[in-house]
Amino acid sequence: MFPLTLRFRLRSERLLRLRLIGLTQVRWSRYGPEYQDPQIDKEYYRKPLTELTEEEKYERELRKTQVIKAAPATRTSSVFEDPVISKFTNMMMKGGNKILARSLMTQTLEAVKRKQFEKYHAASAEEQATIECNPYTIFHQALRNCEPVIGLVSILKGGHFYQVPVPLAERRRRFLAMKWMITECREKKHRRMLMPEKLSQELLEAFHNRGPVIKRKHDTHKMAEANRALAHYRWW
Repeated sequence: MFPLTLRFRLRSERLLRLRLIGLTQVRWSRYGPEYQDPQIDKEYYRKPLTELTEEEKYERELRKTQVIKAAPATRTSSVFEDPVISKFTNMMMKGGNKILARSLMTQTLEAVKRKQFEKYHAASAEEQATIECNPYTIFHQALRNCEPVIGLVSILKGGHFYQVPVPLAERRRRFLAMKWMITECREKKHRRMLMPEKLSQELLEAFHNRGPVIKRKHDTHKMAEANRALAHYRWW
C-alpha cells in the first residue's frame, strides 16, 4: 500500500494533467493551431484574378486576415531550387558548415559548365549537337548512372552472416549513389586538388558511364549475382 501522502499527490497530478490536456500545445511547436502554412509557389500569385474561381477568390481574401507561419529556410520559390542538389549538399556538409557546402556545390556546377563549354567550342559542328552543357542535367544523369539496382544485406543464419542480394528502394539507390560519389571525392582526392575540381571530374566521368563510382556499382551487381543462391534467405 502506498502512503496516504503519495497517493494524494499522484491523484492530484493526474487531475491536473486531465485539466491541461486541451491547453497543451504540440511539443517543440512555436506556432499555435490558428497559424496557416506559407504559400511559396510563385504560380499561385501569378495567376490573374480574372481566371480565379469564387472559391479561390474567397480563399485569397481569407488569407489576408490569417496569421501565416514563417517559411522554413530549406524551402524557397527560386527557379534554381533542386531537392536532389539540396540533399547532396547536406550530405557533403561537415560540422554544420552549410555555407561552405553550398559554396563548394556552386563551384562544382560552375566547373562542370566551364569544362563542357571548352569541349563544346573545341568540337566540330557535328559533335557540338551531342555535347550537354547544362550542369543540372549532367548532375542528375550522373547520379542516375551511379544508382545500383540491387544491393547486399547481412542476414544471420545458423551462426553465420550471409550477404543476401535484395532489391533496393528508390531512396536507398539515390542515397548510395550520393554516398559513393562523396566518399570517392574525399578519399581518392589528391591533397593539392580542390573538392570542386575533383567532384566535377567524377560527375563528368559518371555522366559518360565511366569512372570508379560506376565500377563500384558494377562490383556490387557482380557480388549480388554471385550470391543469388542465397536470395531465399530474405524470407526465412
